[in-house]
Amino acid sequence: MAPSRDTSPSAYQEVFVNELRARREASGLSRNKLAAALGCTPQWLAKVETFEKPPSEGLADDLDTYFRLGGTFRRMWEKHAEARKNGLIPSAVRPLVEAEKEANQINIYEPLLVTGLMQTEEYARYVFDSGTRADKADELVAIRMERQAILCKPAPPWVFVIIREAVVRDIRPEFREGQCKRFLDVMGRPNVSIQVLPTDAAVFQESGFQLLTFDQAPDAAYVDGASGFGQILTDPRDVWRLAVIFDLIRSAALPVKASEDLIRTIMEDT
Repeated sequence: MAPSRDTSPSAYQEVFVNELRARREASGLSRNKLAAALGCTPQWLAKVETFEKPPSEGLADDLDTYFRLGGTFRRMWEKHAEARKNGLIPSAVRPLVEAEKEANQINIYEPLLVTGLMQTEEYARYVFDSGTRADKADELVAIRMERQAILCKPAPPWVFVIIREAVVRDIRPEFREGQCKRFLDVMGRPNVSIQVLPTDAAVFQESGFQLLTFDQAPDAAYVDGASGFGQILTDPRDVWRLAVIFDLIRSAALPVKASEDLIRTIMEDT
């Protein structure tokens, strides 16, 4: 069977591989000799050159050192890594990921699962392993964990989360304790509020959504869709209507302290 080629190498990966081959051949080096000099196996180097494996950060640094290039391969790798990451994020979700970085306030209503900004690595891996892109789970988990950095940056946004009680109770037992601890830890931040919507609340808003406000841009909203087919809304009337819905849902949610107590109870019952 022929080796499987990466079906979607980034343009920067193409450039990286072409430069690698050109440098190796111009120096009269076989793959075996270059691999020995770099401290890797020739089999792995061959997979990089034939697009079976993407280049690694370590390979980029080792090539720069060996060929004395002062960061040429590192810069190509960084461009490739960014392009690959963007390619893994559904096109409809990319605007949300970028908007989160600039927002000064994020309001999140989540009726179906733990919202991405609060997920533990174990929970995120379970979500991605269960999806249609399980083969990309490692990279998708890393992207999700990276998104969470906005919660602890020097000037973090205010984050207000409403999550259904059923979402917390339905967390699988093997990582329920860790996820509940994550909730409690995040709730300890002065810029984060989490409220639980009790099971008996008469709220029938089936889709999750987010509201984002900015210092120097109009407010926006993001509405969830199946398999990443959500959408960003910028019409002020649409954003305002969702803001009203969020406030109505919040009026039915437990207060923050009662929400914390409920999460702790669910965690301790694990």
